[in-house]
Order: sequence, then structure tokens, then C-alpha cells
Amino acid sequence: MNLQIKIIGTVLSIFIISLLFMGVLVFSNAQSNLQEQIINQLESASQITENNIDTFLNEQQNKIELVATQSALSNEELAQMVSYVDDTFYDMFVIDSNGTVVVSSNPERIGLYRGDRDYFVNARNQTHISNVYFALVPQQYSVSVSTPFHEGVLVGAMSLEVFDKLVSDKAGFGKTGENLLAFQNENGSVVYFGTRLFSDKKIEVLTAEEARDRPVAHALRGEQEVFSNILDYRGVEVLAATNKIERTGMGLVAKIDVSEAFSKIKEIQRITIFLVLIMSILVGFVIYIISKGISREIKDVTEDINKITKGDLEIQLKKSGIFEIQSLIDSLNRILASMKLAILRTGIGKSELGIGEAIKAKQEAEDRFKTLYESSADAIMTIEPPSWKFTAGNPATLKLYNIKDEKELQTLGPWDLSPEKQPNGKLSSEEAKKMIMKAMKEGSAYFEWTQRKYKGEDFAATVLLTRIMSAGKTFLQATVRDVSEEKKSEENLREAKVFTDNAINSMQDIFYAFDLKGKFIKWNKKFKEVSGYGDDEIAKMKPTDLFSGKDALRVARAIALAIRKGDAKVNADFVTKKGKKIPMEFTGNIIKDSNGKTIGVAGTGREISKEDK
Repeated sequence: MNLQIKIIGTVLSIFIISLLFMGVLVFSNAQSNLQEQIINQLESASQITENNIDTFLNEQQNKIELVATQSALSNEELAQMVSYVDDTFYDMFVIDSNGTVVVSSNPERIGLYRGDRDYFVNARNQTHISNVYFALVPQQYSVSVSTPFHEGVLVGAMSLEVFDKLVSDKAGFGKTGENLLAFQNENGSVVYFGTRLFSDKKIEVLTAEEARDRPVAHALRGEQEVFSNILDYRGVEVLAATNKIERTGMGLVAKIDVSEAFSKIKEIQRITIFLVLIMSILVGFVIYIISKGISREIKDVTEDINKITKGDLEIQLKKSGIFEIQSLIDSLNRILASMKLAILRTGIGKSELGIGEAIKAKQEAEDRFKTLYESSADAIMTIEPPSWKFTAGNPATLKLYNIKDEKELQTLGPWDLSPEKQPNGKLSSEEAKKMIMKAMKEGSAYFEWTQRKYKGEDFAATVLLTRIMSAGKTFLQATVRDVSEEKKSEENLREAKVFTDNAINSMQDIFYAFDLKGKFIKWNKKFKEVSGYGDDEIAKMKPTDLFSGKDALRVARAIALAIRKGDAKVNADFVTKKGKKIPMEFTGNIIKDSNGKTIGVAGTGREISKEDK
């Protein structure tokens, strides 16, 4: 059995046994981590959904409160808001102080008495969000947001379908994971609503007894827990995280089938076995390469001995990192030196010793390097200690620096082809020496540098210094590339931005731009002067934050019109930080990206008289 096979067999056997033992430990740990990960994922999904619902309710509360700032509302205005401004509410109506509906987007509701309803009683003094209830008009389960409005109450009614959209996201749930919503009706029964993966029923009513041990019952009791091996509405074992949406009385369940959740353990088993096989193959390959390297060094010595026996006494025996092989090489070098001495004494020629082919191969390698060196578009030069002056340079070097010939180049050092100081204010001579020492210590150094043509102008460049060892000498090869055009392009971009900013700030009108989420992305100096707000404050605001009452709604409609048609114009009172109202005319035009997609709105604002408004 040869040396290479012995090395591979011994090391690979030890590795595979160790790897199998580690695989068992990794699999056991992965199984535990997977179960914990699934539980954390369900809890996180439940919490995220609860936060989404809470954020949604806050948005609807803000909308109703904004509408309630109007001095008066008509049936037509409420109908328009429901149809065009906000489709979240299917109905908006006003209840007077006596509890009677006096204004409504739905004419069928006008005149009905609602003084005993939760959304009226609890909203006389503050905004209120109701639990789920059954609305007689229009005969469906609903949730209402109501707020004080003059002497009465303004109510916005939402169908349960809007909540269905908030829990329909199944990202990260797998094939059987889903969010469920339910509430408890006036009879104490549990009512599922919305889309479910394994049921075609949008609404399903269960008695309290039927739902007693299901996850949704725990959620409605306010038990925020994770349950394993509990049955869902299909009677299938699931992992479930429960939560309660207190503001609406809804129960929330995030669940996934146990069979799917733990199917990943089998996948981990397969992956572990696959990784053991792959690692064994890779390690076997690495061991093969290492053993081959050892065998190769022995083979190299053997080949060198064969060449010596054929008369090639100029051969350079390669050094080895293996002590025993290096000892053999040292012995051969001593024998080789003795042979050379004997040849000198006898006067035998090199051609008689068979070294002509080696000299020819060396010459061919040098010719290839010379071709690459001379045809390079980058300047390539060498510098050597102790003076660190240039010792050689290719044709691209002479052209780049306007130098007559290589002889002239050899009279110069790096600091002679640089300005006195670099852009950072430091002397080029000192900085150049620092880079040289870094390259000598670390093997290379790459940096940007301001160069100077010989007795000419400055230009920007990148420099790569590489440490080279050849023929017993250590020196540096410098590769220089002119990047003046790239730097000029960067400067043009900076100047264009400065010009644009100055142009916007020189405008006598307010200038603004905001994205489709309503976040300001650009404004001018006039905007800050008129509004009284600083940059940090404006960055956190939306356009409608600068208006009040009907003007806020009017501006919102104008924004929607601009996005839909491309441009819009509106007159409204601009409210400053100090509360001053300034009549202004605003224009808006959509902004599109390079693909023609609308990404925002930009426009101007100009002060007008109150009569013009």
C-alpha cells in the first residue's frame, strides 16, 4: 500500500466517526431549536396581527375624528366620503343629542332611534370603538368607530370583511398555517368570521359547549398562550397561539398543523445525513490534495535527481515545508555543488550537460511576461530599495507621465510625479513612504492618489503596490490607473445636486414633494419660513397635517385627484406652527420614475387673498 492511500484511509476514517457523533448532537439540538422556533413564530405572528389590527383601528379613529372637525355634515357629503374618500366604512351617520339618526350616507337609517346603542352611549364624551354587534341596517355584523360631534355623535360603521384582509397574510405559515378571528355574540355563542383555509363558511356559529376546548375559546377568555396538540375547528391537532383584541372583543388564533410543523424534523434528518456525506467527500478531497502534495514533493525531488543525472546542474531544487524532505534536498544541494566544482575544474561546457532546454523554457516565460508588460493599458513600474526610485516602466508609464524614455524615469521617485501635498494636506513625500512601507510589510497596498505628469498637470489615479521577490531581491511593482474622468463625473453629479437645491431654495413660492405614503421627501427654504417648522419636524409630517377642518379633506381629495389624473389645483388655508391660517393656492403634479411608474407628487404653494379663496 502506497503512502497516499495510507494517509487518506486513516484520516478519513477518524473524520467520519467524529462527524457522525457531531451529527447526532447537532440533530438533537436542531430538533429542540425547531420546536422553540415554531412556537416563537406563532407568538410573533399573533402579536404582529394584533398590532396590525390595533394600528388599523387607530387610523379609523383618526379619520372619524378628522371628519368630526367639520362644522356641519350633509347626507351627500357623508355618502361621498364613504364612496370616494374612504371605502373602509360602509356607512357614516350622525346621531343627535336625543339619540335619533339625523344625517346618514344611507337614507334608510335616517330617523331611526339609536340612543340605547353602545356606539352612542360611550361616545358622548370621547371617541369609542365598539365590540362586534349585529347591525339591523343593513343586516350584518359590524364594528363601529364613534366620536362626539357637536351635541351628538358621529358614527362610522365597518363590516367584518375589513378585518378579514388584516389576517389573510400567510407569510411564513406554510401550507396549513392561518390566522382565525372570532367573537362571542349576545347569546354566548362563538362566531367564526372571515376566510378560512379548510372551510367555505364565511360565518360559522358554535355553541359555547362546542367551542369550549378549541383555541378560539381560550383566545376569547383572554388567555394569551401557546397550545400544542390541541384540536382546531376541523378536529385536527395543531400548534396554536391565542390572543384577544380587547378593543373589539375579538379572539385571535394563529395556528399550524402539528404534522406540518414537525415535518421539518424529518427534513433536518435528511439534511444532516446529506451534510455528513458531503463533508466526508469534501474532507476526503482535501486529504487527497494534501497527500498528493506530499507525494508531489517527493516526485519533484525524484524528477530533479533524474535531471541532474542527465547533466542539468543549473537546476534550482525547490524548498519543502516537510522537514524530512528538506533534509534530503539539502544533501542533494551539497552533492550538486561538488559536481559543479568538478565541472569547473574539467572545463566541460553547459551544452554538454543538457541544460539548453531549461534555458529555452526560461526565455519563453520571460518573453510572455514581457508581452503582457508592454501591452498593458495601465502604467506598470518597479521601485527598489534603498532609494525607492523607479527602476523600470512599461510604455503606458512613459505615455501617462509624459516621460521621454525609461532612462529619464529612472532618475525619478514617486514623490517626483506627485504634487507637493495630497488633498488631505499631507506631504506627498511622507505619504508615499508610508504606502511603500505598508506594501512591504503586508504584501500589497491599494489607495487613491493625486499624480502629476512630469513637468505637467495633476490628475486623479488609483495605485496598487505589490511586493515582488525575484532572484534574491525584494522590490515593489506599482500599477497606476488614471481615473480623472470617473472623478469628473462624480463632481458633475455633486454640482448638479447643489444647483438643483439652490434653484429650489431661490423660489418665491413654497415648493414641496412627497411620496405615495404622504411622507415629505423635498421642501425649500420658503416652505420652512412660511410654516415655521424645521427640517426634522417637516420630515415627520404629512401634507394633511398642515391643514384643518374641511381644508384637510379638500387637500386630501386634491392629492387623490393628482395621483389619478396627473395634476390638480386647490385653494386652502395653510396652518403654520403658531396656528396662523394663510390662504394659499396649491398646485400638484405627479412624479414618475425612469420606468414611468408614479412615485409621488410635487408642487408649489402661493399666497392669495381671502376673497380669491
